[in-house]
Amino acid sequence: MSDNLTSTSSADVTPAPKPKRGGTTIIIIVAVVGVLLLAVFYYGILNPPSVRVASGSAPPIVFTTYDGNDISLADYQGKPVVVNFWASWCFPCREEQATLEAAWRKYGDQVQFLGLAYLDQEPNALAYIADFDVTYPNGPDKGSRIYNTYHVQGVPETFFIDTEGKMATFKDAAGEEIKGYHIGPLSASLLENRIQQLLEMAQ
Repeated sequence: MSDNLTSTSSADVTPAPKPKRGGTTIIIIVAVVGVLLLAVFYYGILNPPSVRVASGSAPPIVFTTYDGNDISLADYQGKPVVVNFWASWCFPCREEQATLEAAWRKYGDQVQFLGLAYLDQEPNALAYIADFDVTYPNGPDKGSRIYNTYHVQGVPETFFIDTEGKMATFKDAAGEEIKGYHIGPLSASLLENRIQQLLEMAQ
């Protein structure tokens, strides 16, 4: 009797496809970015406004811009200053960047704008600046020194400093006092309101 069972050699077995390494790398990168964003978010939750720089003299700001210029907040005494903390990987920062640049081009002779990149790689930061055609001084916050000094809760975040080098205090529509910082992306109307109040304080 013949054997009806067909033997299968190892050569006839198709090996299972190996997973592509590129896909694994992308997953790892996405996971790392996600963890970083969560860390920034929870840092803000765990550091409430009570510990923030909200009044009195603004702490010193000294940094070197991406094009090599040395910047000091003290150099702008007598002129209101808007300080924005941002990062190229921050999507809300991208939402507000055109608004900041437009305000700078409108009020640059009256109000100084400064940008500080937080936890960013220089090539990415430079690409961000080029993409949005940012023309006011921007540089890296090396070691997050200024970020920590101002007790920033996350990016984007913006501080408003008056002509005397103090943290500004604003009034809302109801006359209530508002501290001179803003968490999250700025709308054009809100930024315009803050700048107008800064200029009124300077008179």
